[in-house]
Amino acid sequence: AAAGLEGSKMGQPLVAALPGTLAAAALAYRAKPALALTPPLTLDDVSIKEAPGKGEGLFARRRIEKGEFVMDYLGEEMDDAAVNERYRDLIEARYLLGLRGPLGLDQTWVDAVNPEKSNLGRYINHGRPASLRKVRQRFPDRRLRFFAARDLEVGDELTFDYGDDYWLGRENELRE
Repeated sequence: AAAGLEGSKMGQPLVAALPGTLAAAALAYRAKPALALTPPLTLDDVSIKEAPGKGEGLFARRRIEKGEFVMDYLGEEMDDAAVNERYRDLIEARYLLGLRGPLGLDQTWVDAVNPEKSNLGRYINHGRPASLRKVRQRFPDRRLRFFAARDLEVGDELTFDYGDDYWLGRENELRE
């Protein structure tokens, strides 16, 4: 901003426009769609099995190459009011995922608790290091997309890092 102010005083419009242009470029880059060049994986590619200490999990039935699109996390889209109505305590919300808009504003929630309104993404467990890389897409619509973070072999569990906030109040359940 200081460079822009100085540029406008000196009669240099390009310098004056630089801070706003850089900010707009950064927002546009963060908002770009995360392209899925292949269809999402199905039960031909993955299986739902017991994951020791975690309940059910998602496991590779075939080799999945690093960078390959796995799937989106799908479920019922909700706003803050709907989440607060459904869950009196967020610790009860096992399948709830928050997606923030540009600049972290205008949060949207995706709740995959209902198998009829979600997809196989609801079976992806927490793991560190994660076998999946999550990509937040903000445009044209908000979604969380999963891509293989490394080559996955048959039998490998598909996991992503739920983040530290998910474990607040659930510390005794944490399995790395």
